Amino acid sequence: MHELKAILSSPKEIGLLSVLFLIEFARGAFFLTFLPLYTVNYLSISVATAGLAVSAHYLTETLCKGAAGWQLDHRGYSIVPAGLLLGLAALLMMKLYPSALVLTIGSAFLGLGVSPVWLAVISSVAPVQLRERAARMGVIFAVWLAGGGGGPVVINFFIARDYSMAFWLLIGLWSSALVVTIALIPGEKGNAGESPVLSISKEFSKMIKNQAVKKILLPGMFLQTMTGGLLLPLLPVYTQNKIGLNPKQYGVLLLVGGAAAALSFLPMGRLADRVRLKTLLSAGFGMSALSLAVFSVAHDILIAYLLAALIGFSYAIVLPAWNNLLAKSIPPERQATGWGVFSTIEGLGVAIGPVIGGVMAKYLGIQAAIILSIALLAIMSCFYFLYPIEKLFLSNQI
Repeated sequence: MHELKAILSSPKEIGLLSVLFLIEFARGAFFLTFLPLYTVNYLSISVATAGLAVSAHYLTETLCKGAAGWQLDHRGYSIVPAGLLLGLAALLMMKLYPSALVLTIGSAFLGLGVSPVWLAVISSVAPVQLRERAARMGVIFAVWLAGGGGGPVVINFFIARDYSMAFWLLIGLWSSALVVTIALIPGEKGNAGESPVLSISKEFSKMIKNQAVKKILLPGMFLQTMTGGLLLPLLPVYTQNKIGLNPKQYGVLLLVGGAAAALSFLPMGRLADRVRLKTLLSAGFGMSALSLAVFSVAHDILIAYLLAALIGFSYAIVLPAWNNLLAKSIPPERQATGWGVFSTIEGLGVAIGPVIGGVMAKYLGIQAAIILSIALLAIMSCFYFLYPIEKLFLSNQI
């Protein structure tokens, strides 16, 4: 609990974690639950539009992460409130002028606005040079998932009453994050240097020379995020049509899975500082594949809740361990830029996944997208079980 006490004693770190919670709460509610149902049930637009909007959001965030990291390293935290202000404008635009085109463009601007937030949090609260940073990452992941998991739960209760009310709630939460950013996070300034494009290009060139990055991190981060992205626009529709969950029951399902992960992140983070990473990665991906496979054929609501908890727990096993792998390849003096480069590559999977999932659902059915996700998770579990990843990192330090 030492890491948690240290974080609570820092106003800056509390401010950053508060902003992370509010932002993930708002966009988790928007993209995981609100947008798919809003487009289909309220605007009478196909679910493919929701998939396109989700992809536009994550693709824009992805393409801007490297530049956002450079800005944080060289300009300081002043870009965080600027990004949140842009995101607020995007939400207002989507609320006042709803259409397929506006939803897609607005989601893209929302991705641009949120791009510096995660990098600011991870670079300040869990810098790569700390020996037991995985425990701090457990705290960050718990806050992140509490927001991202709580948002989709809460928004269901507002959707059941009125879509417009639900949308205004999201706008209010985003505005609160902007206020917290201005009030609690100091506007530190960095030192400007070479251009962002040149700096990011050099950083990527250094990282790609590491065989561990080339053979494990790059393909691994893309496949992992694409696997999750496949299901992003489909889960609300699948659970209602196949399992028979109403919006409130779906909210409880997300609450169970999110709570299981959030409660497990801190102990799993501490474990990731002490246990072989390949063991945790193999176990986490294997448990995810098995739980999702059973979930795809489940029709009982209680069983669905139990499987959601298992998926959440397996997610908590994977994330701190995987983040520790990434940290081994990031230089401390340029960590925001390094995290930005890695986040860009990870985000490509999140951006492409919803498009693939939406197309597969349209032509092959939602079940086909779920089967593909299960297969990818099982393959990754076997890979991390068989491959000596720790040895590769030891022999290929940057």
